[in-house]
Amino acid sequence: MFKAAITLIITLIFFSLTGCGPIQSTALVIEAEVNLESARAAGAERYSPYEYYSAFEYLKKSKEKQGQSKYERSIDYATIARDYAKKAERKSVDKQKKLKRRH
Repeated sequence: MFKAAITLIITLIFFSLTGCGPIQSTALVIEAEVNLESARAAGAERYSPYEYYSAFEYLKKSKEKQGQSKYERSIDYATIARDYAKKAERKSVDKQKKLKRRH
């Protein structure tokens, strides 16, 4: 519920301010951070390491580009990070469910 509320708020901010690069990249970075934290909480470091660490590195690169005022690149990397983080969380949850069924 909390994650959905944060995502909704970020999305609303994102769409209301789509013309401004710094704000758009900041909103996506925050969204990617939230998704990465959710993936970590779901055990992605163990159950989906490729996707988790890909998200982590793309997020780091996004922040680097944001610091260089290269907002388009920051947006691109944050979007990739967000997508990897979501995939990492899904894979982790699925793998844990499979493991529970075996036992």
